[in-house]
Amino acid sequence: MAATKDSQYQAQVAHSDPYHQQGHTLPSDPDAFEVLPPPPPPKNKWDKLYRSSFFQICVVSALAFCGPAMADAISGLGGGGQATPYTVSAAQAASYSATAIISLFGGPLASRMGIRLMLIVGASTFAINGSAYYVNSRYGIQWYLIFGRFLYGLGFGFWYVAEAAIILSYPEEGRRGHYLAIWVAARNLGQLVGGSIALARNAKNAAAGAIATSTYLIFVGIEAVGFPVSFLIANPEKVRRADGVPIIMTAKKPMKQEMMSLWKAIIHPRMLLFAPIAFYSYFLGGVMSTYLANYFTVRARALSSFVVPASIVVFTGLYGRFVLDNKRLNQRARAHLGFWVFMIPSLATFAWICANQAKFYGMEKAPKYDWSASYWAVAYLPLLIQQICAYLCQSYIYWLISCFVVDVQGNARNGGIFRCVEAVGQAVSYGINSNVKAKWVPLGLNFALCVACIVPTLLIVRQVPEYRQDAKNKSSEVTYDGKIVEDIPLEDDVSKKV
Repeated sequence: MAATKDSQYQAQVAHSDPYHQQGHTLPSDPDAFEVLPPPPPPKNKWDKLYRSSFFQICVVSALAFCGPAMADAISGLGGGGQATPYTVSAAQAASYSATAIISLFGGPLASRMGIRLMLIVGASTFAINGSAYYVNSRYGIQWYLIFGRFLYGLGFGFWYVAEAAIILSYPEEGRRGHYLAIWVAARNLGQLVGGSIALARNAKNAAAGAIATSTYLIFVGIEAVGFPVSFLIANPEKVRRADGVPIIMTAKKPMKQEMMSLWKAIIHPRMLLFAPIAFYSYFLGGVMSTYLANYFTVRARALSSFVVPASIVVFTGLYGRFVLDNKRLNQRARAHLGFWVFMIPSLATFAWICANQAKFYGMEKAPKYDWSASYWAVAYLPLLIQQICAYLCQSYIYWLISCFVVDVQGNARNGGIFRCVEAVGQAVSYGINSNVKAKWVPLGLNFALCVACIVPTLLIVRQVPEYRQDAKNKSSEVTYDGKIVEDIPLEDDVSKKV
């Protein structure tokens, strides 16, 4: 039986030969892999395109357009477009709490359900989000807003983990920043469409208040498209990378072992160092949404839902190409540069927003700035920069994780843990912002988190190998199934042992 296993594994290694030629080191234990047959050769040009990593990234990006992009577009209106953002903040807190629970167990769930089914389950709940806002706006039923967002959060947790595994596992080396830019662009093109709709329907409304109720129906329609699109995703073992490197799949294990692997990943020193920036990365969602709702008119908020995603698409594209995929710098140098590109503007604009809020507190009545107001640019520009930096931060974190992790299940597990902490940060942010009297607390806490994540993240950056495994004939720290293999020379490659 052992001989059969070894011969199967040898065949797998032979099939993965391009992987070895490019410098990867595989685990020496055959049981660490699920032995998969080679993907069938493409039958035609469509099949070749469909099985490509590029097409799979495009499907995930399309789902990002239909789901989280539409949710962000509603949020981008300021408190979900409501006159009072506090109920919406409570609903957001419930949603992200549900997402955090599912994301935490993302690794074991992915092992049992598979990445494809997780995506489909998640996409089936997209339309609940828009319907919850519509029902609240149309009929004033606040309990459904909170309950609907909670259901959406549960489904979104499944989608969140599967998306992270694909984004981290599928891109070829040298295209990671490019594919991340496509994904971020899709999320923000969705917001751009949503913002265009909101702006067109609310451009004449220069007062404070809620957006037109019918706007939500358009969002619901776009969200509903995500479910049929999700069936286009292929199983990982059928995906072909352009560089010939296979998608790495680890063997399925009993649930007890899956939970042990999850626990080891949670307490791993690097994951603990990731926690501060994960908690910080989207914390500003609730802070900026409340800031926008409190101090800007309806059409100024609608304009923001158009300007923010347009700016993010441009800047993340430039960031991915000229920083994360910069061929003139080694991987560690890019890690250092990429961090400071978004961190320095973030620190500066937090100070700017604090100064603005102090000015607003000095007024007898909180202002509602329209885009025609003289102080509008001063009040709005730091918010815009913060939103751009938030997406640069997100792109950077996923790129940084992909420097260490290669297999799909490991990425599902580590990505799920990261997204759990990220969702907890969002839940806490919206929870605090649901308190009418806590206007200074979330902003001050967000600023403090920004400062607190600097040192832990730089400690991770110091561990980044100068070159990724498929770029040199040496593997400088590869994560397989929760195990860290450090500085393994090529002669220890498993292909020389079988």
